[in-house]
Amino acid sequence: MTREEQAIDWHIRQRDMSAAEWDAFATWLEDSPANARAYDAVAMADALLVAPPVQAEAEPVVEAANDNGGWGRWWLLGGVAAAVALVSGPVLLNRGPDMQVEQTRAGETRRIALNDGTRIELAGGSRLRYDRNDTRVATLEAGQALFHVRHDPSAPFELRSGGVVIRDMGTVFDVRRTGRRLDVAVAEGSVALAPLGQEIALAAGQGIHLDEARHSLRRVAVDPSTIGGWRGGLLDFDGEPVGAIAARLQSAYGMRIAVEGALADRNVTGVVRMTGDAGRDVPRFAKLIGAEWRQSGGDWILRASNEDR
Repeated sequence: MTREEQAIDWHIRQRDMSAAEWDAFATWLEDSPANARAYDAVAMADALLVAPPVQAEAEPVVEAANDNGGWGRWWLLGGVAAAVALVSGPVLLNRGPDMQVEQTRAGETRRIALNDGTRIELAGGSRLRYDRNDTRVATLEAGQALFHVRHDPSAPFELRSGGVVIRDMGTVFDVRRTGRRLDVAVAEGSVALAPLGQEIALAAGQGIHLDEARHSLRRVAVDPSTIGGWRGGLLDFDGEPVGAIAARLQSAYGMRIAVEGALADRNVTGVVRMTGDAGRDVPRFAKLIGAEWRQSGGDWILRASNEDR
């Protein structure tokens, strides 16, 4: 697709684009000044095309056309836009986005094979969106996924999550989105991203913990062999709030796990091998972090041991 066709495609899609698509559009504009110029030309031509009709008796229109100013120039640009729309419109409609949403329930996992050879493993309670006509771009809206990306130097894979774009050049990496928190860990290859305006490159064995709400970013070292360990029940947490860890357990087991009081904001670090049996795993996790647990109906409730009820 040429740059001009891309500009027309973006202009047509703007009537019903999602927030993530607006982010993608902004990134496309920023990628190259030529992209911005192409879009400006399309938008201007389209605006002129729908400009108010010239009244038949308005003689100044003829005069303006003779000196290439005013309405004469508008008609010319409008005519060019119309020709482009007539020629390119059917093609763009055929090449338009074919959005696919993959959403897993709590306790469910899913494997996704994209037509470019990239594989994605989606954890429970996750939501991923991508265009089946352009599988080099995807959006993780919530939850966690492990990506096995096929290398294509001419078209790097891009994963979007919140306000962050992760650009990959043939990599195995894990991403977790929990509210305003984003965790990225690289097992193979490398990725580039620019959270909070910082240009960052992550190689194998490196990761970040990003809290967009607090505008904080921390780089960390990770064991590549543990990345994606959630598929086998490995639960690792590095300075993560207990409330966020409980949300991960909830996604894994499909049951509500509530955290009471100040315990929810306590940051803890550790690794737990889950058995798949919540009756064993939740009490073991509570013991690890120095918390009490109880059940109410089908819910699990955690509370700091030293807090008054």
